[in-house]
Amino acid sequence: MPYRWSLVFGIAFLLPACTSLDPDVPRGFDLSGDWMLDRDASDAPPDVDAIRRREDRDVIRGRQSDAAASAAFAVQDFPVLTATRLEIEQDDESMGIRYDGTLYRDISWGKRERDLWRVHAGWNEGDLVIRSVRGRTKGSETLALERNGMLLRVTVSIETGGQDVRSVRVYRRR
Repeated sequence: MPYRWSLVFGIAFLLPACTSLDPDVPRGFDLSGDWMLDRDASDAPPDVDAIRRREDRDVIRGRQSDAAASAAFAVQDFPVLTATRLEIEQDDESMGIRYDGTLYRDISWGKRERDLWRVHAGWNEGDLVIRSVRGRTKGSETLALERNGMLLRVTVSIETGGQDVRSVRVYRRR
């Protein structure tokens, strides 16, 4: 049974990764504004300590050897996993996101190199998809507007050499 779920998650991650992304903003897709986390509709933030404990056990068992591919870094590299507030500015070229009033991230449409990451951002079937790759770590964030643009569903999937992270965070426009 675990093999089947690994296969399902692998296919679910690979299919969107194989799809080309359109860099043109769809008409009516505007994330600009202030967004607050809906805790009841969202997954809890990942427990970094629990991830580290599982990965330490995997290292001892020989299942993981690349410490740089640790899922424990996911929280710092993908701040939406813990953010309770998003302040977003969007235009035809890019968007900026301020997470919880502190950390700021700029995302340009198309393919870019940013720090150690290769980032590809664009639209697939009306949703904004941000794919990030660094070594063996692959992350995908899908931002979907719902309920006439008043609800933002962010689906995060991160594959590492250690524990994978999957989370859905839901935000309401203020």
